[in-house]
Amino acid sequence: MVVALIMLLLLTVIGLASMRGTSLQESMSGNMRDSSLALQASEAALRKGEEDVVNHFTAGTLNILEAANASDSYDDFPGASKDPEYTIVLLAKIRTSTEAGAPIDDEGALVRVESDGYGASVNADNEPSSHIKLRSTFLVEQ
Repeated sequence: MVVALIMLLLLTVIGLASMRGTSLQESMSGNMRDSSLALQASEAALRKGEEDVVNHFTAGTLNILEAANASDSYDDFPGASKDPEYTIVLLAKIRTSTEAGAPIDDEGALVRVESDGYGASVNADNEPSSHIKLRSTFLVEQ
């Protein structure tokens, strides 16, 4: 009887240890998934911001970036607790001309695009628990 109780105690300890390990692995994989989702959301917002820069350049409306930075969000990104956001900052315009007295047209621009992506989980204060910030320097030219 004593041997059976000792064996039962050992099996209980082994079972509890394996449950604890499984719980820890589940938590780690959830955090990794949340971080990966935040990275994907930030990357998508970064690409959307670069697309907006190209659209402004082809439409000839890059002048709006001289007055203030442009900000927007990637609406309805699937799975994220908060829509990813991006900001476009005009760093410099490329203007060259070889003719004396000729008007100088914009031939390109150097911009910085910054994005913020968020994961699916939220903290107790209802803020996203995963936050990834990306930045790219983007050159658009004719």
